[in-house]
Amino acid sequence: MARKPLNYWEKRQTELMKRIEKGTENTIKGLIESYERTTKNINKEISRIYKNYSKSDVLDKKVLNQLLNKKETDVHRRNLLTTINNYIKNKDIKQKMLLKYNSSAYSFRISRYEQLQESIDLELKKLADIEQQITEIRYVDTIKEGYYHNMYNFQKSTGLGFNFSKIDNKTINLLLNEKWTDNANFSQRIWKNSEKLGNYLKTQLTADTMSGKTIQKIASELSSFMNVGLYNATTLVRTEVNHFA
Repeated sequence: MARKPLNYWEKRQTELMKRIEKGTENTIKGLIESYERTTKNINKEISRIYKNYSKSDVLDKKVLNQLLNKKETDVHRRNLLTTINNYIKNKDIKQKMLLKYNSSAYSFRISRYEQLQESIDLELKKLADIEQQITEIRYVDTIKEGYYHNMYNFQKSTGLGFNFSKIDNKTINLLLNEKWTDNANFSQRIWKNSEKLGNYLKTQLTADTMSGKTIQKIASELSSFMNVGLYNATTLVRTEVNHFA
C-alpha cells in the first residue's frame, strides 16, 4: 500500500484541530451564558438590599454594617445551605461550605455586609462548579477525539492494521488530574481563579466602595469585574484544550 504524502497527514491534523476548536467555541459560549447569569444574580442581590434598606439609589455604609435580626440570619443561613446542597457538585468545596454554615459560630446574628458577601461568594462558587462541569466535558471529548483520530492516522500512514485498546476512564482521569503547569490541574486552576475573583468582588462591591455610589454605577463595575473573570476562564479553556489535544 502506497504511503500518503506528508501534506495529506498535515491536512488531516489541521482538520482535527478545527473540529476541536469548534467544540471549544461551543464550550466558551456556555461559559459566557453562565457568567452573564451570575452577574445578573449578583445584581439582583445588590438591588434587593438597596430596595429593602435604602430610601435612595445610594446605600450608606452604616446601613450595611447593621445586624440582621436572628430570624433574618436564620433564613439566610437556611437558604445558603439549600443552595449549596442543590447546586454545588464539587465534593471538597461543598463539604467546606457546609461545615462553615453548619458551625455553631454561625448561630450569631450577621450584618447586611456579611450577608451580601456570602451571597456573592455562593454565586461565584456555583459559577465555578458549572465551569468545571462544562469544561471537563470538552476536555474528555478532546482527549478521546485526539486519541482515536491519531490511532487511525497511524494505521493509515503505516499501512498496518492492528487492534488497539479503547482509552479508559482511569487514563482519562489521570490526564485530567495532571498538574502540568503552576503545580495545579485544570479543576484547581478554575477554583483558584474563582477565589481571586470572589475576593476582589467582595472587597470592591460591599461597604467600603458602595458608600456614595449609585446602584447603576455598581452594576457597571460588576460587569467589568465579571468580564475580567470571563476572559481568564476562556483563556484557561483554550490553553487546556491545546494541552489535551
